[in-house]
Amino acid sequence: MDDLKTEKDFYRRQSDDLGGRVLQLQRELTCIHGDAKRSRTTTALIRRTYELINHDVTIDQIQRRFLQVILSTMSVDRAMILRYDKASNKFIPKCFLGSELAMTPRNLHRFSNSIPDFMFVNSETQPDSTVNSLREAISSPYLLWTFNHHDDIALLLGNATEDRVFRRPFEEKDRDVLESSLSVFIDIVSRKEAEIALLKSEGRYRNLVQSSPESIFVCCDSRIAFANNAGLKLLGAENPEEVIDHPSMEFIHPEDQDGIRTMIRETMENHYETSLMEARFRRIDGSTVDTEIVVIPFIFQDRSAVQIVAIDISERKKMEKELIKVQKIESLGILAGGIAHDFNNILTGILGNIELAIAYSNSESEEYQFLENAHSASNRAKELTQKLLTFSKGGVPLTQPTKLAEIITDSVNFVLSGSSIMCDYSLPADLWPVDIDVVQFRQVIENLTINANQAMPNGGIFSIEADNIDEHDVKSLPLSKKRYVKLIIKDQGVGISKNDLQNIFDPYFTTKDGGSGLGLATTYSIIKKHDGLITVESEIGLGTMFTIYVPASEKEPYEVDEKEEYPERGQGKILVMDDDESVRKVTFQMLDKLGFSAVTASDGNETIELFKAALESGDPFDGVIIDLTIRGGMGGQETIRRLLEIDPDIKAIVSSGYSNSPIMANFKDYGFKGIIKKPFNIIGLSECIQNIVSDLKPG
Repeated sequence: MDDLKTEKDFYRRQSDDLGGRVLQLQRELTCIHGDAKRSRTTTALIRRTYELINHDVTIDQIQRRFLQVILSTMSVDRAMILRYDKASNKFIPKCFLGSELAMTPRNLHRFSNSIPDFMFVNSETQPDSTVNSLREAISSPYLLWTFNHHDDIALLLGNATEDRVFRRPFEEKDRDVLESSLSVFIDIVSRKEAEIALLKSEGRYRNLVQSSPESIFVCCDSRIAFANNAGLKLLGAENPEEVIDHPSMEFIHPEDQDGIRTMIRETMENHYETSLMEARFRRIDGSTVDTEIVVIPFIFQDRSAVQIVAIDISERKKMEKELIKVQKIESLGILAGGIAHDFNNILTGILGNIELAIAYSNSESEEYQFLENAHSASNRAKELTQKLLTFSKGGVPLTQPTKLAEIITDSVNFVLSGSSIMCDYSLPADLWPVDIDVVQFRQVIENLTINANQAMPNGGIFSIEADNIDEHDVKSLPLSKKRYVKLIIKDQGVGISKNDLQNIFDPYFTTKDGGSGLGLATTYSIIKKHDGLITVESEIGLGTMFTIYVPASEKEPYEVDEKEEYPERGQGKILVMDDDESVRKVTFQMLDKLGFSAVTASDGNETIELFKAALESGDPFDGVIIDLTIRGGMGGQETIRRLLEIDPDIKAIVSSGYSNSPIMANFKDYGFKGIIKKPFNIIGLSECIQNIVSDLKPG
């Protein structure tokens, strides 16, 4: 913009200088030449030529009008303007006026090497190649020629006969008239070309500004004087009248106005561009948009102004908030992962011992009821631990192809049992199976159903609808798979305010009395770890809608056998490796109750020695249960690698209460045949062993 101002100032000064130059030229010509008639002719020619400046015409029109002035003022019957082209070393005719038009531009190259400054040709002039070329060019035996070397423009005049119109021969003194008029013409054309160039430059700048993706505003006298298309869109305006001439602070968030005023004042006082600053613009509809702006000094219609360039960073701010949310969850995950291993070991010991006590107790006794209560409380502790583990890096979903419909209806009916809320399902029969951790996904549905139940204390309708969508439907979303199942879960509750809406997935954020703030944070973490997406929309008084995208599976769901009420007994020899003594003891006792012979080890080295010794003695172990995380000793990953070298057909089960290792999700890739997560109970232990060592069932 500074370049445009400089150009305008230059051309304005050039115009002023041109007027003074013409007047000075008139005075000089009058003083120098004693021939009053010729002086009057020159003065009239220059004045009439100068009048062309004030006409809004093209360069072609200026050339023709100039030649018309020449014809009428100098009493000649033909005239031609030529421009010398250095590249081709030729004169190129630009405009011709006169009778008996017969230009032959092809001959003009014959004298281009000599390029005379001035020449007049009368009857006594000896013809040569240059004279002949000029005569042919203008079809006249009598001519006047002058050439301006500086601007490479020539003027050629002629008469068909010497005395018919001009009434005197051409003379050397005619040079003054011709060169003066040509000089004025060149000034006029130069100015016109400069004006055209300036208009083109301004047009290109205007097009560039209007097509810029960045919002550009010009503020003058504290009001908006200009806004490009992107700026109008940023403010939510449909036409410029909604913005132009309005106070600039009208569109700035009140909390950011002082900072913007300071930037504008410093820019105008110091005449330099400011550094980037974040600011919130207030749109016409009252909403706000986050931007980064820079303020630049500017001249608008000869007045001091500022240009504000604004970049919409709303999406970036959303991503930053999302990143902060993820970081909060990861921080909680570090805490959860740190305690999960020990806590689940403790729970394994508690649950295992309670179950063994129940098994050996009289169901009619008072002690039996106490044990049942303790068992129930321990299971609630297990569920709480599982919620915390969904935040940790070790809470990797153990996915399998699953049909969603039954999981959704079972989870919702369980939560809403006895409630006045009605649930409306729309679950198509052809819904694709999804790859999910069933336990974790039940938790998602239950959490969202609990939220809906609490949001509708007076009852209402809770709806869940599902649909199959492909990559075309999710191309604008941050999703990488090709097929998804989309869930829309809506309630008719009290809704969530805009301020709370951006925080609802944060750990420990809650607006409910007695709430933990873990429900939606857990839900968010589970969906994220399933490579899915969850979004929320809500309005006070109109309810809340959650939208979930879950990757569809390429496989068909497994057929799940009905679980037995009591653990199945077996036989065989099992080696248990765990660094926690209470876990070793309770696992030993549960295996004994199930009919197995058990041996325990505290780390990998001891496990390998016991396994090798049993193999060499001819009484090998039928299965091995290996804890993944061993503190201060060889862990499960190295242990299974060493055992596979000894016996490639080993039947090993990996066990863990928490680990950030991928083994728990991909245990078969590491040589394990099965997996059991802590805290486990006697039924789960029995099923896991029977699945991998089915030949150990008693005959």
